[in-house]
Amino acid sequence: MASDSAKVRDRATRWGWRTDVAVRVNGKDMKDAVIRTDQFEMRILELIPDHLKVAVKENSGHPFNFVPRFFEMIYPEKSIAAKDNGIISVGAGKTVEVIIEFREKLRIETFTTMELRYARKKLAGISVE
Repeated sequence: MASDSAKVRDRATRWGWRTDVAVRVNGKDMKDAVIRTDQFEMRILELIPDHLKVAVKENSGHPFNFVPRFFEMIYPEKSIAAKDNGIISVGAGKTVEVIIEFREKLRIETFTTMELRYARKKLAGISVE
């Protein structure tokens, strides 16, 4: 007879990311959350194991270079860095959509917590419920 933890592991593996889960960014629902920094505002549009899709809006009044490879997803046991996909110029007052791919597939399972960092600075705490 399989243990309870093995049953949960089998279920998580079988369902994967296709299950309906709630993703919270800094305690707010993902679709409502806005992450603000000195240079930009960012909304997470899509979070799947293959990539992270975000909308980046300039908010300082000056154009800047957005560098997706500076992103990192931090789990309690390890971190996953983003791939180098080049540099994106964001004009003053403009918004761009960016797809950030990571070196490994992201682990998105129920009751998982992670941090999203940009240039080693914590942007958001993400929890999957």
